[in-house]
Order: sequence, then C-alpha cells, then structure tokens
Amino acid sequence: MRYFELTEPEDLDNFHWSGSYRAEHPWYLPTILCPRCGAWGDMTAYPSVDLSALPEKDQLKSPWPQTREEYERRKALVLPFVPPEIQLEPGCRFGPLVGTAMGRFGPITAMPSWQVLVREDTLTALQEAGLKGIIPVRAQLRNRRTKELPQYELEARPLAKLHPACIQDRDWVPTCRESCGNSGFRLPPERWLLGEALPKDLDLFGVEGTTRIVVSERFVDTVNRLGPCDVVYREITVE
Repeated sequence: MRYFELTEPEDLDNFHWSGSYRAEHPWYLPTILCPRCGAWGDMTAYPSVDLSALPEKDQLKSPWPQTREEYERRKALVLPFVPPEIQLEPGCRFGPLVGTAMGRFGPITAMPSWQVLVREDTLTALQEAGLKGIIPVRAQLRNRRTKELPQYELEARPLAKLHPACIQDRDWVPTCRESCGNSGFRLPPERWLLGEALPKDLDLFGVEGTTRIVVSERFVDTVNRLGPCDVVYREITVE
C-alpha cells in the first residue's frame, strides 16, 4: 500500500475551484505559557468530540496561553469525552467547524493542509468504497450558494509516527524539564513513516508530533474519480 501526505497547492493562480471558508472549532484546550519556552501548543482538531454537555464548556472557548497547572485542570475536564487512543496536547480543538463559506468547492479541500474537508458526494464515495478510518463531521458553514453540497471535516487522529532515523539531532527541541515539559522536533524535509507504528488498514490518519495528514492510495484513487481537486499528494514511504 502506498501513502501520501495531503498538502495545499503552492501555485495559487491555477486553482480549479473558488471555494473558501472562515471557520473555527467551538472548544479548545489552552496553549501553555512557559517562562522558558514562551507560548506553545498543537493544531490537532477532534471535531467528533462533543463538549456541549460539559458544564464547564465556556471555559474552553479560547486557546489563549495559560500556565501548565491551568492547562492540566482543563484537560481533566475534557478527558471523559475523548476516546482513549487520543493523546491530548495543548491547543487541541474540539467540535464541528462553525463559520461561513463562499464559492464553489471541489471534491476535497485542504487549506490549511492540517484541515481536510470533503463534499457530501465525496464522503459517500469514500464510504461506498469501504475505506477505513474515515471519521466525518459535518461542518456548520453558512454559504450563499444554496445549491452547494454540505462539507464534512475528516478527523485525522495522530496514530502514526515518523521514523526516528529521519529526525536529525539538530531537529529535536530540548525537553523543558524545569517548567512546562515541552519537547518535540522540527518537521524534517525528507521524512518517512515508522512501519511498526503504522495504523493497520486505515486510509486516513495523522502523524504524531506533526500537523501532517496521510491518506492511502485507495483514498486518492477514490477522490480523483470525482474530478479535479486543489490538493497535492506527496508520497511518503514506510520503513
């Protein structure tokens, strides 16, 4: 099975579609403000996590930086609503996208590249093809084009890992042991996936420690049958 990273096109003058949107998720974990590292957090979204029944949900309206202690307190509020395989990080977002849209959308939209939306007919095609790991959540986008099909955000849980060999010593961020516990790495330009940590039989997933979303060749083939798309597929190998 071949795999591909989803990215947005670099040439903005050669788009097939005019669709664009401005939307946010309704709930966030705060980012962390550290005296040593500054403010830091993650961009991962879990639109399927519904916090509407959480009494303290209004405390999760902003990702504004907080202390490590306050982050841990709010994280404890969210944990009962989150599947056990999800590892929460500062800055995580929850709930469906809410906002406005304009123009005509192609089968799939990835702008920004860590946020993948598909048209309703694309979702139907993915489901009829039997693809796995597809977690769709309808985006609440107001669009003046009444005939435009609904959009669904595909949740990409970070279940895969980059191979350690592709991360050089210079790319690692030293762990902040004194204060916030921040650690990680800068995304290497040449990268590949760790085979032993690859989610089995899934056709869409995220990559731990990054904002990358990976899809299978089955996903690419299914979407491409629906017409031109304004996304770029960058093949990523597995070792």
